[in-house]
Amino acid sequence: MALRSQQAWSGGVGGGAGGPLSFEAPRLAPVQPRTMVEQAAEAIVAAAARGAFLPGDRLVEAEIARDLGISRVPVREALRLLESQGIVNSTPYKGMRLMEVTNAGVAALMRVRLALETQAIGEALAQPNGALPMRFKRLGQAAEDYALAAQAGDPAAIVLADVSFHRELCRASGNAPLLALWQSLSRQLAVVWGLGRQGRDPAPAAREHAALVQALLAGDRHGAADALSDHVNWHQTFDFEAVLAERRGMAAAAVVAAG
Repeated sequence: MALRSQQAWSGGVGGGAGGPLSFEAPRLAPVQPRTMVEQAAEAIVAAAARGAFLPGDRLVEAEIARDLGISRVPVREALRLLESQGIVNSTPYKGMRLMEVTNAGVAALMRVRLALETQAIGEALAQPNGALPMRFKRLGQAAEDYALAAQAGDPAAIVLADVSFHRELCRASGNAPLLALWQSLSRQLAVVWGLGRQGRDPAPAAREHAALVQALLAGDRHGAADALSDHVNWHQTFDFEAVLAERRGMAAAAVVAAG
């Protein structure tokens, strides 16, 4: 009876009468909903992008769980996940803290990110020209979404839209390992961009996104690479450490005023 049930599930017995059994695996694995751990991790990164957490701030498991309205277990796992991605640092006797942001650290991160995205441009444009409009359709939509987010003014939404745009650029390359590498950096980028958005107008970035998309649609590899380089250059002239010091001063003043 058990054998018949297995045969029915697999679509029959392979190899003919008396032959070996052959059980077919399903073509597609069931789609799993986002776990509470992943949602908690996203909420923490969004809070950092909005400025609720500053680089170097301690992330208290109990407080985060209370604010999210969930138990401490998924929050603990979310912090461990973020630690594995470089967003959270764990120090003995000091607990979990949001990654530090320094000008030198941002410069190093941007060199890696620029190399990946420049490679993505080359591989995306190496495809037949006739496929370009379809290949960059999602990228164009992501550029429009960023422009709308910039108009709305929510820092977290702006950062999320920025991440989505550059993820779509890497996806257009068709290079799965490249996309995976970029995504491994995406949450670190979100923290950096969240701090940067506190002192930078998002409107120029929207125009830079549009210029990059136009160059890609025209098949202009050098123009697209130049547009990307210009887009990334703001990190070189922006003083993240000064902005962080200013934000910390404002937070300290607010605590004194409240007390």
